[in-house]
Amino acid sequence: MHKILAFFSFSLLVVFASAQTPAKKALTPDDFAAWKILQGKQISNNGKVVVFEQNPLKGDGELHIKQGSHSKVISRAYKAKIGSESDFVVFNIKQPLDSLRKAKKDKVAKDKLPKDSLGIFHIKHDEQNTFAKIKSFALPDENANWVAFALEAAKEKPDTTKKEKSIKQAGDDLFLFNPSSGDTLKLKNITEYSWAKKGNALVCIQQTKDSVGTFSAVKKFDVEKGTFSELYTTEGWIKNATLDELGEQCAFLMSNDTIDEKVYSLFLAEKNEDPKEIIGAKMQGLPVGWSPSKNGKIYFSEDALKLFLGTAESPMEEPEDTLLAEDKPKLDIWNWKDLKLQSQQLVEAEKEKKRTYLGVYHINTQSYVQLANLEVNMVSTIQKGNGGIALGYNDAPYKRASSWTGNRLRDYYLIDLETGIKRQVLKSKSYGRLSPHGKYVIWWEPQDSSFYCQSTDINNLAIVALTKKIPVSFYDERNDRPMDEYPFGLAGWSEDDRFVYIYDRYDIWKLDPSGEKVPVCMTKAFGRRNMTRLRYEKLDKELEFIPSGEDIMLNAFDERTMSSGYFSTKLNASKDPVLLLMDNYRFSEIKKAKNADKLIWTKQNAKTFPDVWIGDLNFEHLKRMSDANPQQKDFVWSDVELIEWTSFKGEQLKGLLYKPENLKPDHKYPTVVYFYERSAESMHSHAYPKPSHSTINKTFYNSNNYLVFVPDITYTDGYPGQSAYDAIVSGTQHLINKYKFVDKNNIGLQGQSWGGYQIAWLITRTDLYSAAMAGAPVSNMTSAYGGIRWGSGMSRMFQYEHTQSRIGGTLWDKPLQYIENSPLFYAPRINTPLLIMSNDKDGSVPWYQGIEMFVALRRLDKPVWLLNYNGEDHNLPTKSWANRMDLSKRMFQFFNHYLKGKPAPEWM
Repeated sequence: MHKILAFFSFSLLVVFASAQTPAKKALTPDDFAAWKILQGKQISNNGKVVVFEQNPLKGDGELHIKQGSHSKVISRAYKAKIGSESDFVVFNIKQPLDSLRKAKKDKVAKDKLPKDSLGIFHIKHDEQNTFAKIKSFALPDENANWVAFALEAAKEKPDTTKKEKSIKQAGDDLFLFNPSSGDTLKLKNITEYSWAKKGNALVCIQQTKDSVGTFSAVKKFDVEKGTFSELYTTEGWIKNATLDELGEQCAFLMSNDTIDEKVYSLFLAEKNEDPKEIIGAKMQGLPVGWSPSKNGKIYFSEDALKLFLGTAESPMEEPEDTLLAEDKPKLDIWNWKDLKLQSQQLVEAEKEKKRTYLGVYHINTQSYVQLANLEVNMVSTIQKGNGGIALGYNDAPYKRASSWTGNRLRDYYLIDLETGIKRQVLKSKSYGRLSPHGKYVIWWEPQDSSFYCQSTDINNLAIVALTKKIPVSFYDERNDRPMDEYPFGLAGWSEDDRFVYIYDRYDIWKLDPSGEKVPVCMTKAFGRRNMTRLRYEKLDKELEFIPSGEDIMLNAFDERTMSSGYFSTKLNASKDPVLLLMDNYRFSEIKKAKNADKLIWTKQNAKTFPDVWIGDLNFEHLKRMSDANPQQKDFVWSDVELIEWTSFKGEQLKGLLYKPENLKPDHKYPTVVYFYERSAESMHSHAYPKPSHSTINKTFYNSNNYLVFVPDITYTDGYPGQSAYDAIVSGTQHLINKYKFVDKNNIGLQGQSWGGYQIAWLITRTDLYSAAMAGAPVSNMTSAYGGIRWGSGMSRMFQYEHTQSRIGGTLWDKPLQYIENSPLFYAPRINTPLLIMSNDKDGSVPWYQGIEMFVALRRLDKPVWLLNYNGEDHNLPTKSWANRMDLSKRMFQFFNHYLKGKPAPEWM
């Protein structure tokens, strides 16, 4: 009797508990909009304040400001910046989305739409100041005691007592606001403004007009005095005013030209001196016909001894056009000798119009040196401009061939900043770097897959083979594209260029650029022994070298388990790296407080949203700072399993099987197989519910009782289609054989771009799959080979010969392989219903590739549909919410019909 009563009581408890826990729901597209993402994550310099945006995928977001247990939430705030003294936060505040939608429905002109406001939140006093109609704001990097911001100028009422029409003035109202004292200063008609890095001065340009002309003035705000002073005024135009780091020197461009295409001169105001013209159009050292350009950046070296600027050929006024449009021919001329195709020239035309060439003015000697020219047009300085040499490159000799090789080869030059003399140090290289102090040039030789180094000292030009004799690879051995190997790269240099630190697949090597000392694996081969990739985590972004004798942080990724984390080590350590944190998550976005041993980061896996966490440098005293999506607990979610199998080629491959968390082993589940190339390393990435850009959302499909299988693919040159078949079909057969819950009669395929191509090829070789959705597929490699990537204007040849398409030769060298790998030529074999997305403004895969497949299958009476989202690119952009929702719903309906037997929607 007691046993019966006990059982009865237990049953009641189970029933009661079940009644209290509602069953989890399946996700629907209606749930997408409310899902939140985190953006703009920051930690204050003192490590006490954390700021982040929490924005729904559609709707009004909010800014979170957290200090200890105190939390402030500000609706619709974004683009936040914490003051350098950690005492206030500045941000924009959007208008409510409903207000903007109403204004748009009422057809309010774009420039009349409701404007953002500016918010300044004072952390200590928990007070907020708000200013309407913000245009921009700026804070100095250091000593941020004042906030500068520009507000839309208030419209002045016309003076009816005057006969003359009032003249519309340029610029905005500039405000200087001190959050601590509340002091406020205002200047009208400001066209630009900027802070000195150290925060002790601000410079701005004021422009006014009257019936006589345009007048411009350079004004400087002195933080210590709290006042403005006028540095310079002129009838004319002033642009690009800038200060040195201490705010003591000021430079700007000035022109008195009244025509649209103005020629500018560079002015410099040294400490406590009036501005003087230092570079005009006829400056010695400046190429004939050139002048300082308004499109170039002006900046001082860190030590304030050099002033850098961009120069270009002086603009000329176009002659008056007296012809009618109908009298002028309209054409583009494609010349076989052009370094770039005409299509690429057109894409880059605006950028090339604004191209400038770096020059330097030496303040102490009052001399100018042109560093870049038409050939060596890109120049990189070192030591924040303090260095005496720079590295430039010329890619012109290789531009034409890059259309079909895909290589980015360059000739590299050392440039003396005192004389401008250029000395070629490397020829025909794709990877060249100058050490931080300019003592060495380092480069990569694909011929023997090694790093080499040479001193920049003209008296010591011996070449040192840095990695040639080390018995590990310094490039990705898994790269299966028919192209030159490319290195993993540099971790950095030691102070004074004494050593260089280079990555192999797993570890970091300490190498002597002089060749005197033997190479040392500074991570003691710990990474290789544990199949764990170790990489230097640069926590101080301004540091130009890796500090010796101090603890440095390494991020780690375990290739066996896909777990990640962090280790600590020293450059001269005699022991293995010390474990700080390792777990089955993906850790990312790590940031350190500038003046405190505090970190923030995110961690995620299939079940865990990447919320913000905070802790110390040892990853202790951890605290989660956000809880963006507590509603996740109400929905059926994903679980993920790492799968391994042997492909038809005999290779061991990995893949990911995403399953509903409530999977029933005795139930049969339809499966969608999604793929691109290799994806197993993304095992711990979080797929939050959202409308599709082009691919399925794994979590959404799992929540609706689908399995999603993501196999890795390896390739053999010349046979990309067969390679995909060997990996994907073998993986699918492995799933069918291993898991009884896989419904072998209801398996679909989905992929985008390269994935879309592989789907189109697969269904010409197998009827294993019941339905397939291919986004932006190449269906005919013979027609695609000679096409243009309209987004860049580049020829498509290189990608077939050397990169993703992996044919490994030209169309005329390997015509049969182009045909064999083109699904279109085997269209009669296709029995799988196919849904295609191919958009008419696709800049990567010409949309006629989708059309070629569609019209062929249509003629063959095969079930096929094509979605063309008008005016859209390769992937649907974030702003195209309606189109993304539409694609998500149609793709889901398509698979539900063919894999679950649901009725076909009207559009099908």
